[in-house]
Amino acid sequence: MVLPVNPKISLHSFILFILWICLFQPSNAQTGNQKSVFWQLGAGNTYLYDNYLSPLPFEGLSLLFSSGNMKPLKWGLPDGADISFDDVKWFRQLGFSINAVSAESAAGSGLLHGNIDLRCNILRQVLSQEKFRLSVGSFAALSGGGRYCVQNGNNPGSIDAMFDLGITALTEYKFTLWKKSMKLSYQGSLDIAGLAFSPEYAESYYEIFYLGNHQSILKFTSPINKQQWRQHLSLDIPFSGRKSSLRLSYWNDGRVSLFNNIRTRVLSNHFSVGYISYFNIL
Repeated sequence: MVLPVNPKISLHSFILFILWICLFQPSNAQTGNQKSVFWQLGAGNTYLYDNYLSPLPFEGLSLLFSSGNMKPLKWGLPDGADISFDDVKWFRQLGFSINAVSAESAAGSGLLHGNIDLRCNILRQVLSQEKFRLSVGSFAALSGGGRYCVQNGNNPGSIDAMFDLGITALTEYKFTLWKKSMKLSYQGSLDIAGLAFSPEYAESYYEIFYLGNHQSILKFTSPINKQQWRQHLSLDIPFSGRKSSLRLSYWNDGRVSLFNNIRTRVLSNHFSVGYISYFNIL
């Protein structure tokens, strides 16, 4: 797909701007006094379809590990001000997740799938009440992985490599139950644009990496050819006398894409348990 010059320049500039926000912010934007860190381990079910490897869908057990942190940003505040999550409008989230799947088709063939996801969210609080908060923003995500079909002789595997930009929204509701102040959170993310690697339908990876056939392997993505989303619902139950909580979560992730006549679907649901801690930093 040939893009006009101006849109291509605009996309590249936007990607560089998001990366600068996530990784190379000035020190006065990153300095803060409070931060949250979490980790979670979960299990669930994943549905897989990749017609580059097989005409049959696969389904099986999947494991999820997720970790990350969230911190307030001092944008618009004095450099020397002490800040917390209650004092600012802007937040940054960094997330890392690994998903591993062992699936099987109705014919009994096996498929292994793995994916690593790195993402940075920039959120702004738009509604703040005593018990309810709403924040909206954007994100940049870099992901990679692939699938390996155990029974295939030729082209037994396929590779995923994607960079995505999208929108995200976070809602938080605080309530009291059993004399504990709990928090229920929901965050939804939707990919809007990006880049993805894809071979031609009948093209082998030998042709790409050894013979140097690189034609049409990089695709511009949009909701027209790739729909990808993430939904995360969590309940934080605080430990007595500590700035930490038990976190129970449900994850719903999905990706449906069509590149070079290759159709791919990865749909997963996970339940996880983990730990979130709030602490002050210098």
